[in-house]
Amino acid sequence: MKIRPTLAIAVALATTVQAQTTHELTNVGSTFSPALITMQAGDSIHLVLSAPHTCTEVDEATWNSNGNTSNGGFNFTGEVTFAIDDPGTYYYVCVPHAAMGMKGRIIVEGGTGMAGLAATPAMRLYPNPANGAVHVEGLPVGSRVRLLADNGAVVLDSPVELGEVLDVSGVKPGSYRLQVIGDKEARPAVMTLVIVR
Repeated sequence: MKIRPTLAIAVALATTVQAQTTHELTNVGSTFSPALITMQAGDSIHLVLSAPHTCTEVDEATWNSNGNTSNGGFNFTGEVTFAIDDPGTYYYVCVPHAAMGMKGRIIVEGGTGMAGLAATPAMRLYPNPANGAVHVEGLPVGSRVRLLADNGAVVLDSPVELGEVLDVSGVKPGSYRLQVIGDKEARPAVMTLVIVR
C-alpha cells in the first residue's frame, strides 16, 4: 500500500501532484464521520481528530472483532492530509475506542478517472428504481457489471452485453452503486441503482 502525506509547502508542484478530490474525515464523539469513504486512487483524505482519538489501520479480522491491533499500516492522530495510491479496502479503528465500535473503512477504487469516463458512451439503466430486471444500454462489448452495497460488498457480478437485461431479482431492496468492468480495468462507480419490491 502506498500512503503519501500531502504537503502544503509544495505549492509550485500542486498542479502535477495534487489529488483529484480531498475527502474530509473527522470524529463526532466516539464515531468516525463518515465511517465509509469511497475514493479514487490518488485522492486525499484530510483527517481531523480530537484527542485521544486515533486513525489506526488494522486487518479485516481485527476490524470485524472490534480489536485494536495495528497491521503496521497508517497510524494518525490530530490533523493530517494523506493520499492512498493503491486500490483496495482499508480498515481502521480508534485504538482507545475500538471495543466500543469506533471504526471505519476506506475503499480505494482504481480507474481511468474523469477523462476515461468522458471518452466512453453514456450508460443508461432502466427502469430505475428497478424490481426484477434492468435494461442496460451504452456498455462496451464484453463488460461486466457489479452492484456494490454501502459497505463496499459486491452483491452482484454479472457479464452484460449491449441490450441485455440484468437480473436483479435476487438482490435485496436498497440503493447500490454501479461499477462497470471493461476489458482492461474497473471504471469508477458511475451511477446509483435503486431496487424496490
